[in-house]
Amino acid sequence: MAESQNLSGLDGTQSVSALGLRWAALRGMLNSPLIMADEQRPLRDELLRELAAIEQDFSDLPSRNTVEISAKLDIAKSALRERVQPGEDWLVDLIDSIQADLHAVNPRSSAPAAASPAQSGRSPANLSRAPQQRSDETASPSSSSPSAGSEAATSSAA
Repeated sequence: MAESQNLSGLDGTQSVSALGLRWAALRGMLNSPLIMADEQRPLRDELLRELAAIEQDFSDLPSRNTVEISAKLDIAKSALRERVQPGEDWLVDLIDSIQADLHAVNPRSSAPAAASPAQSGRSPANLSRAPQQRSDETASPSSSSPSAGSEAATSSAA
């Protein structure tokens, strides 16, 4: 049991992203059919306690961007869905609406993992052309010579 208390604050420098990853991993474990078995009941109970601790830890962390705010809203929606009484599902709908408003106000930051062409230093033409080159390399020699000429035209246009 002391082990689960240590897990909720591993190094004292938690972030919303780090907790979100741990939360998702725990949710995945809890959805496993192996954990549902009766002989795994103690492990399941421990995972549920850790999940509850992580969900509460989110309230102590500041969000650094709209993606992390959205992640916090996802955690709240998930917890509400499990605890909401019949007829009170409007709370989840309200959080959905807030989340949609958040993405509408700041749409660019909703996909931080995708680097924009300006950030990566490559033009979109270079990004879309790379997979074509690989498929042309595996083609027969007679079919690769016309594509090489069209590639030269593409690169000179870019």
